[in-house]
Amino acid sequence: MGGGLKANFRLESDFNAVSTYANTGLASSTNATTAASSINSVGSTFGNGEIRVGLEGGFGRFDMGSVNYNSLSTFLLGQPFGTAIGSGFRTMYINDVQATSQVRGENAIKYQSPKFNGLDVTLYKSNKQNKATNSTPSSSATNGLNPQANAFSTSLGAYLQQGTTEIGLNYANGPLAASYSNLRVDNVGIPAIQSTGASVGSTISTVNTMAVKYNINSQLAVSMLNQTNKTQTNSVDNTATTFAATYTMGNTVFMAQMGELKNKAGTYNGQNSKLTSLGADYNLSKLTAVYFRFESIDDKARAMNGAVNPQQIAGSNSVAGLTDQKFGRTAVGLRMGF
Repeated sequence: MGGGLKANFRLESDFNAVSTYANTGLASSTNATTAASSINSVGSTFGNGEIRVGLEGGFGRFDMGSVNYNSLSTFLLGQPFGTAIGSGFRTMYINDVQATSQVRGENAIKYQSPKFNGLDVTLYKSNKQNKATNSTPSSSATNGLNPQANAFSTSLGAYLQQGTTEIGLNYANGPLAASYSNLRVDNVGIPAIQSTGASVGSTISTVNTMAVKYNINSQLAVSMLNQTNKTQTNSVDNTATTFAATYTMGNTVFMAQMGELKNKAGTYNGQNSKLTSLGADYNLSKLTAVYFRFESIDDKARAMNGAVNPQQIAGSNSVAGLTDQKFGRTAVGLRMGF
């Protein structure tokens, strides 16, 4: 734009590689029959990911829209598995206190400072919205779902939204990289986004995420990821820590991660969840690779997102005991870049 000023934008669309129902644009909860269990989440609507516009220059960078948290960058730095199987994302680690572990807020603004000797600061704000008029969800709809009154509307501001603030620090210089994010989420008076019949929230949560990565040489890198999640009422209080390493041998990259989450509140106070992950990428070319992923979680602390609870997958109705909390996933595939 002249004078060193740049305009940036991003419009991201995701698709579901597991179920084609989401790829058709259908709501993901097609079998919902009650208001409490229905959601209006659409898996593959165009523009369903990060959407932002911004300006960048000597002052740093401003982005507005549905902008990713710095916490996501911190998480990605601290382990080599991305957000996929093996990473612990939405199992031992969260990126937000909502049940779906959001990676961004709506109507957000994010500032990132210029780098000073490898260090930059990020500030993030997504205002709380609690002025929407209460309404009762319809018990029927033409698509077989119960519309969710508290999440979507054709009127500006006519939905409820948690308030989010975040401060982030990022450092990268030579073989060392580090990141820290302090995320504060105000859910007081706000129902869960993906449950129409949910009771309103009463907690203010603070999620601190820290990551360090060190490249020992061109072949070996080690990293550490730590996260604390605590509410002002002490209804949630846990700490998760994992250690990871990657080793490159020719065209093959080997990955491993292990660690645990310690629960210090609630029904499962004193219980620990453990994570073990293995992975490998065999690069066929610069853009194509065959990959393998495996993870094993023993979730005695019950930290896992309900959507991937091992007993729900097994079809069991009881989750009261400490037994049968082991969860394992394996993936083999072909990845292509463009």
